Amino acid sequence: MTFESGVIAFSERFLSQRTFELIVEPALADLQFDEEAGRRSRWANRLAVLRAVAGGIRDGVWSESGSVLKLSIVSAAYFMYPLAFGLDYFKAWSWTEFLIGMAVVLALSLVPVMVCYWPQRHTVRHGD
Repeated sequence: MTFESGVIAFSERFLSQRTFELIVEPALADLQFDEEAGRRSRWANRLAVLRAVAGGIRDGVWSESGSVLKLSIVSAAYFMYPLAFGLDYFKAWSWTEFLIGMAVVLALSLVPVMVCYWPQRHTVRHGD
């Protein structure tokens, strides 16, 4: 697998089509142009493409952060509800143990959020 095909495969899996077309695809075109012209080193060109991919990820996270935050709050509240009503059960625990247990429940409450927002898997086209 070449560097370019790896970037394209990663982008198809984790970036939107719009982000790929506007950010990553021009960076890949610049990579090919600069390598043929010999302007910069091979690693500098690849680093520029990786920076474009990181910018695409940041753009995707920023555009969906409101929805993910709302869903995270709902999920955390749902899973914290039993802890709030079972507080009598935890009186034998120290505050440190209780806070560790609460942190574990909060971390596990993000699993439904990740499942809901995980990008849809694309089928591999056999000519690419």
